[in-house]
Amino acid sequence: MKLPDFIELVHRHAHRRWNASASDVGVSYSEFEYLSAIKEQEFRKTDKDDHGQHLQDVVETMGVRKASASVMVVKLEERGWVRRVPCQYDARAQHILLTEEGQVRLETGRSIYASVAREILGELGEKERGELLQICSLTASP
Repeated sequence: MKLPDFIELVHRHAHRRWNASASDVGVSYSEFEYLSAIKEQEFRKTDKDDHGQHLQDVVETMGVRKASASVMVVKLEERGWVRRVPCQYDARAQHILLTEEGQVRLETGRSIYASVAREILGELGEKERGELLQICSLTASP
């Protein structure tokens, strides 16, 4: 199987799983994407304190408009999945952090992908699985 075909297969399975599971897991795909972007930015911290990133970082990571990101962050905050704290270096800015419940929702979303991965691996032949594992090990190298 060629890599583009595999990516299409993964996308198709993931899309179907999200559609089937979204109401059960209590997090939409869009919400999951924002939670993932917020979590991803936590590893890119440049300040010395325990802060996440600013709204602009979410905008850049997601490739969305600032107004859209702002609306979603407010929604996530109202659900108790993120919290905002003032930035000690810029009085105009706030850092966005996942709450414990936000982390749970993120992990729930990731479990959908883990399920899709198991499902796809089960459908691949031995040769295809070997090729996939080789590709994964090559992309995991620094």
